[in-house]
Amino acid sequence: YAWADPCARQMSFNTQVAPWDNVNMRKAVSLIIDRQQIIDVAYEGTTTPSRSFFVQYGGTEAIISAIEAAGMTLSPTADVAAAQAMIEAEGYALNGNGLYEKDGEVLSADIVVNNSSIEYTRTVDVIVEQLIAAGIDAVARPVTGSTHGDLVNNGEFELSYDWDGCGSINEPWNSMNRYTAQFLRPIGERSPGSNNWVRWDTEGNAAYSEIVAEIGVLPLGDPAIVDMVVEAYQYLYDEVPIIPLVQASKLVPFDTTYWTGWPTQENNYNHPATWWNSTHEIIHHLTKAGG
Repeated sequence: YAWADPCARQMSFNTQVAPWDNVNMRKAVSLIIDRQQIIDVAYEGTTTPSRSFFVQYGGTEAIISAIEAAGMTLSPTADVAAAQAMIEAEGYALNGNGLYEKDGEVLSADIVVNNSSIEYTRTVDVIVEQLIAAGIDAVARPVTGSTHGDLVNNGEFELSYDWDGCGSINEPWNSMNRYTAQFLRPIGERSPGSNNWVRWDTEGNAAYSEIVAEIGVLPLGDPAIVDMVVEAYQYLYDEVPIIPLVQASKLVPFDTTYWTGWPTQENNYNHPATWWNSTHEIIHHLTKAGG
């Protein structure tokens, strides 16, 4: 079985660059994406579709369920017809090559992706095929991790495959704070801490940011938090600066032949992932088998 990494996967827009500064165009892309096909092809069935931009752990379940109960749901499958209707309402028409065109310009989408893992590139390959089939001339642009970081943080991109909603595991503020107005920077100026590099800058973001700031000063578990999250998340859901895709799927290798003391469900002193800074704690908990 695969382990769900805390950083769920998503697609992010540069909301300052046309045509992706148009919320209806962003919504159309969201409708085109078939999460289940991503799971079946890129992940070979080893993960689950995202229900929000949060990681789907027990500690976030109440928040995610409340978001869904408020009507903010994500379909695991696509609705291409609805997406195409939205694109056509913006003045685009399909040309002879099956691609949308407006004023002589083909609708294109350049997606930057970190090339360090086949998980990332395979996912984007699937998304590119989905977008092309729906009429968007999409292309994947694999780049090194450092280049990807420079491009997105400086606003020099159109769309990105990433996991930069990462942060929350048992409370909502950490992830939500990443998209607040305090981190907004103009294109060409680096976003601080890799936060809000989608450059979401609307009245909705201002309202979202105000609510998230209020959440940030409440104690963990405060009963008011869930309703406040739902209120703030509505802006994120309606304006689509990001598209939640799937939960991250990782294999965690361990062997008890020579060493015991690995994290388990019963002995859950830490999560079992070995690619986070907590790995040193796992190492210090290991003892020689039979010793």
